[in-house]
Amino acid sequence: MVANLSNDHHATTALPSPTSYDRHRDLVINHDPTSVVAVVEGVTLIVIFLGALVANLIAMTAILRDKLLRKNLHNWLILNLIVNDLGITITSMSFSIVSVFDHGQFLVNNDVMCLINGTGAVGFSLGNFATILAISVDRYLTVVWSTRFPPTKSRTIVFIVLCYVISFINVLPPFFKFLSDFKYHPDTHHCSPVWEACIYYIICFVIVFCITVPVMVFCYTGVVLTLRRQELQLRSFSKDNRTASPGVVTTKPGGRMQISADVTSDRYTQAATSTDAVTKSAESCQTEDYFPSVDADTEEPSNNGALEMQDQKDHEDERTRRKKKLKKRNHQVMQGNLSMEKRVALTGILLVMTTVVCWAPYTILHSCFIPIDSNHWMGVVTMWLSYANSLLDPLIYTFMNRQVRARYRALFSWCPGISCRSVRT
Repeated sequence: MVANLSNDHHATTALPSPTSYDRHRDLVINHDPTSVVAVVEGVTLIVIFLGALVANLIAMTAILRDKLLRKNLHNWLILNLIVNDLGITITSMSFSIVSVFDHGQFLVNNDVMCLINGTGAVGFSLGNFATILAISVDRYLTVVWSTRFPPTKSRTIVFIVLCYVISFINVLPPFFKFLSDFKYHPDTHHCSPVWEACIYYIICFVIVFCITVPVMVFCYTGVVLTLRRQELQLRSFSKDNRTASPGVVTTKPGGRMQISADVTSDRYTQAATSTDAVTKSAESCQTEDYFPSVDADTEEPSNNGALEMQDQKDHEDERTRRKKKLKKRNHQVMQGNLSMEKRVALTGILLVMTTVVCWAPYTILHSCFIPIDSNHWMGVVTMWLSYANSLLDPLIYTFMNRQVRARYRALFSWCPGISCRSVRT
């Protein structure tokens, strides 16, 4: 399929694209703007474009309008991811839609627009990877090293700034035509760097798939192992708490339990103690028979002492009940926090997986050192799949976050059939 357009113009019976692609990749597009191929490409891309635009805008609105969501530092990184997805949608997808129907005439004949298209596509795409990396590292520090590196506003801001710095640095070479250049590619219907420039391609490939992806995998492996260990400790805590008697269980740092040694005392010792008590009682009675008391007032201190002992026993029982209730409440809180951390970790893992799956085919197809006999459909499918990542990101975040779903119901409570549940703000 790859051939010089000028040579194929007289050799092929199908109508080639009227656009001159001699300064770009020499792929022949054998359809006109009204053909079935163009309609299929245009309709599918329009669906992805509208879905990504609406989903990201609604997710951004839900976060910004909810006080709890807005104050959550993790959601700041999610907002940055949404901004990058919107950047891809506006600066790349929109130009591709136009190029599907005009054969790239608009971008080929306007170098400035091609530069804007290429800069936005590369910058926001790498920004997407950088943000996913920041989310992964932030989760790792928050879960694995929570006491040493607790979440802070300054750390989140630094992560966001680094995302844009990385994107800006990677855009500079093709922007200034150093190592590469932005050209229109008919197989992807948008302007992007000339990937045949192997040095620039290798740099981008190493940054994304040799550094970013392995770090993501390492971070979430540590998160999963830590959450699994915490879950096992919590189950052990709950089991010991059910089998141990109240008042004889103490909590150690780290969630471990220790049963008091009094529970394991020898029963014969307790029996001996009871026997001694009976003996002393008998001796006391015998003494009273020989030396009866003549003062009735001596019984009052004994009664007062018994009342004080009963009050002390009741007080100890109340303290035991309160401790047991507090332990149960703490267990429920720990269980809730663990469930929340597991859900957030699963969301991050899904974001990593979808990003890699959506962008890997495009990267492999445009590899400068892997010989692939690509055709127009392969270029379109891989590009559209990469675009779909901007649609999947907000959908994953929405369906994995209960509070965001509740905020969605509040936003669309005016629609028939949608009930607005109470949202804690």
